[in-house]
Amino acid sequence: MAGNGLSGGGTARRTMLALALAMPALRPALAQEEPGEITVAGRRLVLNGIGRRRFLGFEVVRGWLYLERRSSDAAAILASNGVKLLRLRYLVSVSKSRLVSNWEEGFRDGCGCEMPAAFRARLRDLPAGQVEDWLFLPDRTDIAYAGEPPASLGPRQGVPMLASFIGPDAASDGLRRGLLGLG
Repeated sequence: MAGNGLSGGGTARRTMLALALAMPALRPALAQEEPGEITVAGRRLVLNGIGRRRFLGFEVVRGWLYLERRSSDAAAILASNGVKLLRLRYLVSVSKSRLVSNWEEGFRDGCGCEMPAAFRARLRDLPAGQVEDWLFLPDRTDIAYAGEPPASLGPRQGVPMLASFIGPDAASDGLRRGLLGLG
């Protein structure tokens, strides 16, 4: 095991231990990083839940779902014509090629459609900390990185994409349950 940095008193082991010990202290601060209510598209939205997607035990994406009224019923949320906002924060850097591959699969599985050209054109290498907003309106879904113009999807694409985050076949149960306020 010599040379892996995880045995003995290696620096990597000490760093991992320090991070593990610090995480409980960080949780309250992380929960407060988004407000409990916001106004979007002229509507007051309340925080429905905070979800986390993990990979190999590490949190890689955190999401916040805002609705006009709180609900833990995914089917009712998806059927609602109300304004909804899904905010995602990428906690690790993600390459453009990984994003393209994952979103191609997401659109194929989520709405049975091709990734729209306007959506594909906005994809790029994302740094850790990047925020992405999915604004679900009755006639379209606008998706934008913080501070950038949105790419728009029609309602036929937007609702199934929200289902890919909160529906029964969501890719991440932790993210889904958190967004629905279930834990």
